[in-house]
Amino acid sequence: LDGDDLLFEFDNNTIQMLLDEHFSPFNARVDIMSSTFGRASDFDDHKTNLENKANHVMNSTHGDATKFCVEMAGEPLIEPIFGTRYWSHKIPNDLLMEWEKARGPKLPPKETEISLPPMNPFVPKKFDLKMLPEDDGHHPLLFCSLKICVSIGKTKSWFPCTCNRYDGTLNKMLLGMEDGEEVWHLLDMPFDEFQHKRVMPDFEGTFDNKTTKFRVISVPKNGEGAVMKYGDESDWHVEDGIHFPHIPPPLPESRLPSLVVNTNLLKLWHLQDRKFKRPIGEFRIRIACANANKTPLHKACAELMAILLRDATTETCYLASVCELGNDVEANDVGFSIRVHGFDDKVLDLTTVILDVFFSFRKEGTDLPPAIKHHRFESCLEILRRRYGNAGMKASSLCSDIRLRCLMPTVWSSTSKANAIVNITPFLFMKTISDIMSKVSMECLYMGNFDKNDAALAKEILVSATASLKAMQKKQFPKQEVIVTPTCSFNIVTPTIDPQEPNTAVEVYFQCGKDDLMDRVTVDLLVQIMYEPLYDQVRTKEQFGYQVSCGCRWTHGVIGLCFKIVTNCKSAEAASIRIEKFLVDTRANLVQMSQKSLMEHIVALANNKLQKFNSLEEEADCFWSEIVENRYDFEVHRKEAEALRNITKDHLLQSFDQWLSASNAERRKLEIRTIGTSEGMASEGRPIIGRHESVAEIIDERVVHFHKLAGNKTFGKIY
Repeated sequence: LDGDDLLFEFDNNTIQMLLDEHFSPFNARVDIMSSTFGRASDFDDHKTNLENKANHVMNSTHGDATKFCVEMAGEPLIEPIFGTRYWSHKIPNDLLMEWEKARGPKLPPKETEISLPPMNPFVPKKFDLKMLPEDDGHHPLLFCSLKICVSIGKTKSWFPCTCNRYDGTLNKMLLGMEDGEEVWHLLDMPFDEFQHKRVMPDFEGTFDNKTTKFRVISVPKNGEGAVMKYGDESDWHVEDGIHFPHIPPPLPESRLPSLVVNTNLLKLWHLQDRKFKRPIGEFRIRIACANANKTPLHKACAELMAILLRDATTETCYLASVCELGNDVEANDVGFSIRVHGFDDKVLDLTTVILDVFFSFRKEGTDLPPAIKHHRFESCLEILRRRYGNAGMKASSLCSDIRLRCLMPTVWSSTSKANAIVNITPFLFMKTISDIMSKVSMECLYMGNFDKNDAALAKEILVSATASLKAMQKKQFPKQEVIVTPTCSFNIVTPTIDPQEPNTAVEVYFQCGKDDLMDRVTVDLLVQIMYEPLYDQVRTKEQFGYQVSCGCRWTHGVIGLCFKIVTNCKSAEAASIRIEKFLVDTRANLVQMSQKSLMEHIVALANNKLQKFNSLEEEADCFWSEIVENRYDFEVHRKEAEALRNITKDHLLQSFDQWLSASNAERRKLEIRTIGTSEGMASEGRPIIGRHESVAEIIDERVVHFHKLAGNKTFGKIY
């Protein structure tokens, strides 16, 4: 459910007609209810004929509407349904005329302090859907599954196919067959006539001057692509998890993000929505800066700048949020990310405001930008310091943070960033920001109810905003390298930062290697097989803790698999041993697993990867993650579903032995233990901290030791 009401049509003329012609004092009725008019008990002895309810009149001949008096109003009337007593009087015409004069729009008198609020510049005015290209437009049959009657010799046979594309200039439909072949067919019914038809299963028509009949088998849901269900027995097998699902054909380039601008300074990807049919859009911007992550000071200043930017645009963003226009600004490992989303009519307006304030930080000089109030600098700085002080207070989050710092040498700890800004001043802040933004590169995704003209306008705004910037060359792009985990098992044991934290967390990470399509889907399948048994056995039956899970980990193009247990009743050693025992049991279960059970897991995972996007935001998230990772594989889920066809039991066992089996001397394992302070087994093995030591220093030492053990060897550039 989306809400109490769903409005799909905006009719400005009807609204204006209702306000002007019907919402007037002459059509109004004023109801006044008060105990001063009497109570029901006051009329107990009043002799009123309640039986004769139908003989009441709307307006009484006694009394006055403006000077009402119970004694002079006469006998009350009786409401015919509920028997409620009331008086009704006609409002005098002279009073109605005064109200009519006051009804017109007017400003308050100058002598009063009352004034109208300023006009909200983000109120959308256009709600129409932009026209799609004529050679790849919308059609009621698009993405429907059909069966067409084709003559083969003297016999006629019905073949399943899917409507993949419509060319409005030629009134032709591109049909995709089961074997992957695509053929254009001429529609006999004109588009204007087809628009008024209700396409449902069993709808029939003809192609190619009535030489080819077709029948609609299934119709896609809103936001869904080709469903490829043909109503035959194999469809039921797919739903039962026995047979592999149908994989839709590759999308044409017009259905995927396309590059509008491609320079070292700016890359702009554009895609016009054709699935969700809503007047909304998504604008994602990544601003990569050469020195964004150079030192802990640079990283802290970038995060402070993001807080200052949000603070400076609070009032503007509030006006936008009232109009359902949202935004987000964050600092990341390579620079900054900006997201603006909502009604497409005003997305660029809000983006322009945010970019103007953002690039004002790059101005020459050491003073804060005009949009930043000086007293707010210290307030935002305090917000950042508290954020650093509260980081890693939970055992679970600290455990994950240490793992990431071990794998990524460019991730700075919260403590190092907090120390870097102890004595920071606006002068040092602006100097550091100037260094950060000395060379930049922007990459954007402009997606939704935007046509090519809108994309050209977005290009102009971005080009104008970056006119004075120096472009960053590809070789200057901030490094996002990942450490190659040593083949020997390495453990990091640390105490929790919060002395009151009762929980102990254990993460066991297995590194699989660089991104590879088959390795990726194999890891996903192993997680699919292991997740439920791990949770059921270790958490539910053995009561190890309230958080027990396993999942794949994607670290800048490096694939990994991670097991995690958070407990307040078991020791870290017991949790680690239990994970290893679970892997031994899983290996035995894989050997004994039947082909039918394996196929059920494969089919379930394939169906999950072929799941339709539920919103424009979900689809934009998928495309944006490909852009951010520099992989640009916009049909990754479809390709992964195809790759699952080729997975066999032998391949699964071989991969398991290579990545997870303790008998493999080349296994790459990293184990992190953060031990809490609860009474009992959970606190066993907690390191003792010296009087002059801090937990942060201990963690830093052990992370550095891990990097030295790994020889600081990284995977290098992956994409």
